[in-house]
Amino acid sequence: MGKALRIGVFAYNFPHQKTQEGLLGLFVNGISMECILAQDWRALKVRRSAKRIAPRGLKFSEPRLVAESLGIPFHVVDHDGAACVDLIGEYNLDLGVVLGARILPKTVIDAFSVGILNIHPGALPENRGLDAIKWAVIKGERQVVTAHLIDESIDRGRLVLAEEVEVYTDDSLLDLHVRVMNRQFVVMERAIRRLQDDRVDLHSIGTGEYRGPVPPDLERSLDETFLEYRARIGIST
Repeated sequence: MGKALRIGVFAYNFPHQKTQEGLLGLFVNGISMECILAQDWRALKVRRSAKRIAPRGLKFSEPRLVAESLGIPFHVVDHDGAACVDLIGEYNLDLGVVLGARILPKTVIDAFSVGILNIHPGALPENRGLDAIKWAVIKGERQVVTAHLIDESIDRGRLVLAEEVEVYTDDSLLDLHVRVMNRQFVVMERAIRRLQDDRVDLHSIGTGEYRGPVPPDLERSLDETFLEYRARIGIST
């Protein structure tokens, strides 16, 4: 039997799919959360790719209401500020779990005795950054969900767990996106169990290639590229 880790969750303070589904998934799987550290909305200066592969128009609850329903203390705080570090110390947290956050500074990462767990929808280190599902299609790579303890760099740190996600010959890009996003919560729960049971040999993730948004010229041919991709690596149903 492993040790019980005191877990704090990084989340968004606005309706968000990963925040809501992640909180509910942890609760249902019996993983206790000491508190939720919720960040208000911030504008991002990042170009978004034009080709949409995620569902549109989904509705989610206010995170505070979800927290109240689950009986978890909820704090609105800047994730990169001193007040966040103070709350980590106040709750004596061992592990942070990212269900919505921006880049976290070393002062926040080092405040946890174990570290901060992030789930990335791509293989690390080769598929770091944005649009990981699309880049895997374009580059002909496996679809993978990776759990890792972060450092100050983007999508780097120490590997906890990586799982390949199935691609089927009759998939759409939407099917693939939903399946990869869903698998993140499965991998997250398994990774936490491994850390609790001390069943993981942590090793450093390499440098890899940081990838930004898929450029327009590659997006224009993404549908055709995906047909070739699923025909080559897809599983027949």
